[in-house]
Amino acid sequence: MSASFRFSSVNLGCSKNLVDLEFAIGEILKFSDRIPMEYFDDPEDSKAEYVLVNTCGFLSSAREESEATLRHYDEMGKKVVLMGCYVSVKDDAFLSSLKNLHAILSFVDYGNIEKMLFGDSPLLGKPGVAKLKNALAQAKEGKLSEYLDKVASSASAGKSAFVWKGDEVRAYMHAPFRYEYLKIAEGCDNSCTFCIIPKIRGKQKSRPIEDVLKEVETMAASWIREIEIISQDTTRYGTDLSGGEPLLMELLRKIDSLPGDFRFRVFYLYPDVLTLSHLDELSKFSKFLPYFDIPFQHSHPDILKKMGRFYDRKHIDSMLSAIRSKFPGAFIRTSFIVGFPGEGESEFADLVGFVQSNRFESVGLFQYHDEPLSSSSKLSGKVDEEVARNRVDELWRVAAGVYDELDRADRGKEFSGYVMDVLDKTVIVRREIRAPEIDEYEEIPFSRVLSADSNEVGVGSFVRYRAK
Repeated sequence: MSASFRFSSVNLGCSKNLVDLEFAIGEILKFSDRIPMEYFDDPEDSKAEYVLVNTCGFLSSAREESEATLRHYDEMGKKVVLMGCYVSVKDDAFLSSLKNLHAILSFVDYGNIEKMLFGDSPLLGKPGVAKLKNALAQAKEGKLSEYLDKVASSASAGKSAFVWKGDEVRAYMHAPFRYEYLKIAEGCDNSCTFCIIPKIRGKQKSRPIEDVLKEVETMAASWIREIEIISQDTTRYGTDLSGGEPLLMELLRKIDSLPGDFRFRVFYLYPDVLTLSHLDELSKFSKFLPYFDIPFQHSHPDILKKMGRFYDRKHIDSMLSAIRSKFPGAFIRTSFIVGFPGEGESEFADLVGFVQSNRFESVGLFQYHDEPLSSSSKLSGKVDEEVARNRVDELWRVAAGVYDELDRADRGKEFSGYVMDVLDKTVIVRREIRAPEIDEYEEIPFSRVLSADSNEVGVGSFVRYRAK
């Protein structure tokens, strides 16, 4: 058994990965009554002996970043704990070259954490849960301790934050900023030709509705005011539970009816499952934020077909029209892959016109690169690397022009949002409709803050302000 466990963490993956990391940290901190333990925000802090590196394996560039990060901390002399998607596609020769690889933790089995700390499977007592708050309270302004006190006082330690199985306790590390991610399913059943997520994470495994609702209640009681609902394909939530019928709308209906002062946002809405009747129902929810994260990936039907996407431009256009008409002030985020095999000048021109005409509030652009494990790597009609790069640059300029127009239209208007940081004369605000960690924040002078939900404006305050 180690004499102490002083550790930090690095998250290289997406928000879905981050949820796994938060559960892992919660599991580790459970044992703070058995072993001296301390968490450090900065993984390069000289006092941090262990570093949890939560990796991504989705793209070859992500795998390279994972290996570079592991190598970096290994060479610093940190005891490296490997987590995340790279575990499923790891290079054993690379891992064997690391001098300080302490452990490899699968995102499936949290029991490995106990073995890492103790080499056995000790029983958990309430004192360990109660002491969780000592490790992170200072770094996160004490708000996490409110949640951990609730967990410690529960009849069964950790059940209120149940995720997949057992009694996992999650460290809600975003609670001071009033938001947190809620993962409702793992894995994916789609067969997009450019994606290897099903190979990494496996088939879709949805959490039962009652377990999701329990965690929503825990979040609402833990100073969390905005819940970010995520999975690989949120629109197909529950198909593995029901025998094929998506249960997302049933879940959202029940979340919307729960008591509490919170709102929710839904990520990864796939357009081949999202229907106009779904939009009708969403428009009636009182807690739903009209933020539509719909990864179209392209606009041209030939490219969509090669991508393994089962919708066309007509369906996309009718959906976007319905969103704009039913949800005044809707915020639409999408993403595109540029330079996919078969994308000629006319297909790219179609994509440019699509972005120009729809004036998306947020766009993510990705240059296509062959992934050896993906079926798209075997497609003909590869786009020259420089051509693809120039197309990305051109599309960024188009998107930036739309952003500038939207910003000019917002000048002088009043908005509400959350304070992410407080500077000398200004505050950094995340507008409520915008997603954390993805969309742009605003720097607002104190003189433009019109009202706040607290006497002293600080991190996490909900404010009304006038845009510059």
